[in-house]
Amino acid sequence: MVWSQIEAIPSHLTYLLLSAFLLAYTLFSTFIRNRLHLSEPPIALLAGIIAGPQCLNLLTPETWSVEGRGGRDNDGWGWGDNIVQEVTRVIVGIQVFAVAVELPAHYMSRHWRSIGMMLGPVMAFGWLVCALFVYILFQADVATSLTIAACLTPTDPVLAASILSNSKFSTRVPKRLKDMLSAESGCNDGIAFPFLFLGLSILTKSTAAAAAKEWFLITLLWQCVFGLSIGLCIGTAFNRLLRFSDGRGYIDAPGLT
Repeated sequence: MVWSQIEAIPSHLTYLLLSAFLLAYTLFSTFIRNRLHLSEPPIALLAGIIAGPQCLNLLTPETWSVEGRGGRDNDGWGWGDNIVQEVTRVIVGIQVFAVAVELPAHYMSRHWRSIGMMLGPVMAFGWLVCALFVYILFQADVATSLTIAACLTPTDPVLAASILSNSKFSTRVPKRLKDMLSAESGCNDGIAFPFLFLGLSILTKSTAAAAAKEWFLITLLWQCVFGLSIGLCIGTAFNRLLRFSDGRGYIDAPGLT
């Protein structure tokens, strides 16, 4: 049929839906932020649910592009969970990096006490309270409740956009609170990592001793402490290299931005 020549393949349909959503949100962004007090993430989530497999079935990342629904080729992205998760990880990483760049210079060294309080006792208490609600409401076991709570406890920098963005509501929030929330939201994804794997270790190991051993040696020492040490070394090295190049005029203005 001639109409098959203009049939939208999944990638083109994705571009169309994403651009349509961005244009629609841009046209009403001030109204949404100042009147409805909403930011992009919940609206994008709702749009994704509507366009996803459970509703309109327009965006199907898991469907393989071989003789899909209705016998058509290229009926899905063919990505699977792994690629979708990695793309999500890259997006969150970019957003966390943007949060770090936007903070005032030497912010963490001057306000480490308040940030440590938010990331330590406050976050741990919120994790336990959230796990308690999951345990009571859904009748889940302790390990499952701790795992679900670890996913819900962090406030991602993307979700903090309603306060950090330039809206009528955000102007009422003092800058010191904005900076603290921004720093905390950029750090709590990594801080929630031990909480998450504590529940996963209990779920996957047969004994408490094996779960505690894996959680302490692999999660805390190897993935967290060693990973953080590598990140600090790489960041410090490139920071000094950037200062060296900038001080001697080896780098141009676009490179600094």
